[in-house]
Amino acid sequence: MNSSEQEIENALRRAPRPKTPASLKRELVAQVKLPAARRESPPTLMTHRPGGWLRRWWPALSPATASLACAIVVMVQQMEIRDLKDSVRALSAGDIAADTLRPVAIPETRNDAPAIDASATEQQEIARLKQLISQLSAEIAQLEQIQKENQSLQVQLATPPGLTAEELEALAKARERALSIQCINNLKQFGLAVRQWALDNNDFTPPDIVCMSNELNTPKVLVCPAETTRPIAANFTAFTPANCSYEYLAPSGSDKESTRVLSRCPVHGHIGLCDGSVQSQVAKNHPEWLVERDGKLYLEYKAQPSPTTPPPQGGTAPQPKP
Repeated sequence: MNSSEQEIENALRRAPRPKTPASLKRELVAQVKLPAARRESPPTLMTHRPGGWLRRWWPALSPATASLACAIVVMVQQMEIRDLKDSVRALSAGDIAADTLRPVAIPETRNDAPAIDASATEQQEIARLKQLISQLSAEIAQLEQIQKENQSLQVQLATPPGLTAEELEALAKARERALSIQCINNLKQFGLAVRQWALDNNDFTPPDIVCMSNELNTPKVLVCPAETTRPIAANFTAFTPANCSYEYLAPSGSDKESTRVLSRCPVHGHIGLCDGSVQSQVAKNHPEWLVERDGKLYLEYKAQPSPTTPPPQGGTAPQPKP
């Protein structure tokens, strides 16, 4: 703070204080206007104007009035229903009595007219239904003829040109024989892989098929060529039991049991033995030659095959035991 400001502040402090006029309070009080005091009227008795009690009690009386009106309406309706029922009973009793007293009248010709009309309508309906049945039968016969023609066309489309029915049958048999021979080859490869694995493992067969992945090289030989719906695994890493058509019946066995059944094809009935041979269609044509002992399946002849019955194909047939 500089000297000039200090001087101004000291001059203001030394200035005389103004005095309040003595009449200021009275003037201020006179200027204030207070509201006039209300005069309390003496208590008087409550007077009710006409119709005031009705306005007060109307909220309680209106539901009661509505309920009473509904009850009256229901009562009147029930009385009317009772009267109607009595009237119906009386009329029914009168009709019964009149029927018992009325003589049997011979029907006149005009009363038979509705019956004749009804019978004529029924005959017309029957005739219409018969016509509809005949029309539907003709359409069904036409559809059957079209179906036969479609089947013949499908056969013609599937038939190679220039082949007769006998040639097609021979072709189908040749195809089945080729698939059977390929299945026998697969079983022979399977038996060879088992024998190779057994040579390295004290002459015991492998416990499962996956153990022979090195000997089989590919899981393709485990699927019968006639079973077209079964998938073929790309490798043994993706191999599952669903990728094998053949039954492996001699796990952890010995290749010294030459007549024991090692594998079986459920499609052709071929069986592979532990000695590596494959017998063609034995399980299908001669199931009696398969004998089970101690939970193992063996190939044994029950009798010598007749001249008309060829011996099993694909390997050396075991001789019957003495």
